[in-house]
Amino acid sequence: MKKRSMKKVLCAALAGLMALGLAGCGGGTSETAAAGSGADESTVAAAGESTGEQKVIRFMHRFPDEPYNSFIEAKLHEYEESHPDIKFEISSAQNQEYKERIQVVVGGAEAPDIFFSWVGDFTERFIREDLILDLTPYLEEDQEWKDSLIESQIAEYTTDDGMVYGIPFRLDCKLFFYNTQIFEENGLTAPTNWDELIQVCETLKAAGITPIAYGNLEPWSASHYIGTLNQICVPDEVREKDYDPTSGEFTDPGYVKALEYYQQLLPYVTENPNGVKPDMGRMNFSMGTAGMYFAELIEIPYITAENPDMEFGMFKFPPIEGAAGNANILTGAPEGFVVCSKTQYPDECVEFLKWFLGSEVGTEQCQEIGWFNAAKNTTDGVTDQALLDGYNTIMEAEAMGPWLDNALYSTVCDEYLTAVSDLTNGDITPEEAMARIQAKALEAQTLVSKGE
Repeated sequence: MKKRSMKKVLCAALAGLMALGLAGCGGGTSETAAAGSGADESTVAAAGESTGEQKVIRFMHRFPDEPYNSFIEAKLHEYEESHPDIKFEISSAQNQEYKERIQVVVGGAEAPDIFFSWVGDFTERFIREDLILDLTPYLEEDQEWKDSLIESQIAEYTTDDGMVYGIPFRLDCKLFFYNTQIFEENGLTAPTNWDELIQVCETLKAAGITPIAYGNLEPWSASHYIGTLNQICVPDEVREKDYDPTSGEFTDPGYVKALEYYQQLLPYVTENPNGVKPDMGRMNFSMGTAGMYFAELIEIPYITAENPDMEFGMFKFPPIEGAAGNANILTGAPEGFVVCSKTQYPDECVEFLKWFLGSEVGTEQCQEIGWFNAAKNTTDGVTDQALLDGYNTIMEAEAMGPWLDNALYSTVCDEYLTAVSDLTNGDITPEEAMARIQAKALEAQTLVSKGE
């Protein structure tokens, strides 16, 4: 996969982002700019408040950085113009603040009608409290809408019992990016297995080049490595059972193996990664001081803005010979919007999402800000080959694997991230890390059984 420069207009729009954080995944990626939503977050009020004949819909998202915030607001105002009975009140917050705020407001009187939320237990905890609108009946009643959406991505927003609870706003996956000039100068090609990856790292390190750019000051970053390695090292059925908070144990030896493989990479990453912000890790790659970077598809516009002349290729996380898991799973999950079950205007909210997350807006979205939604036929006009390659990788994936930090029950996730951070510092062993996680998993079973 080879990158070409994106349209000049996108480069210009994004040029100011060099110092900004990435609007992350899974669970997340780092955002450092101040909120610019045009509405103070304190204005989020009771869902469905109306003014005269207008229906006021509270809309909350986590993309206050530009040009993403402006795109979202422009689309909401465009919808208002064609629907004079609808008025949006918009609020936003950066990634970590958003996660904390949304968990508070959704359960109270100030719940937004429509809000951004991740797939996995992050949203399913709200479902257990009956706070999320079931979109399944709407999709069943509108076959045209249902057929217009990419099935594999809607499946990520579907519970085990078949409830569709959200519609993706942007597709994402995790791939290794590599600097083609650095690779060519050192006689390297993209590795196809784990041993080749380590050999590439050895060659780059011997040449005085940081092999892998990495920042884990916000420890969700490590979860992308660990989540991928868990998929490779732990059988699917075991991992699925353990990620379920009602049955998680994490006793399979594959979890320790995953941490051991992670340890193998640490001599080749940015020095002291726990002291480096994830977006600064990406910047090291963009500026040509590192040979590789384990990146999200949504980071391509940032890299292009930071260094429009850079040429880079991409490869999937290499398989590990003899590992007991599934190397064909592509780490990554769509991120999208859900409707609060408390809203006074469920039909209006769904009608808006049909348009906002449909193919017409989706085509404009990928042209203007470089993000694909889950509607079919949205690639017209996209000229950046890296974006198209990433999109096709998602479309061709045998299966998608969730972001670890969004897949796990909150207390288990917190312990996992802390333990991996300690492991990154060299303070504990993989066995000690998993012992802590196992204890939290058993505690989670009790908490879930009590409805907490």
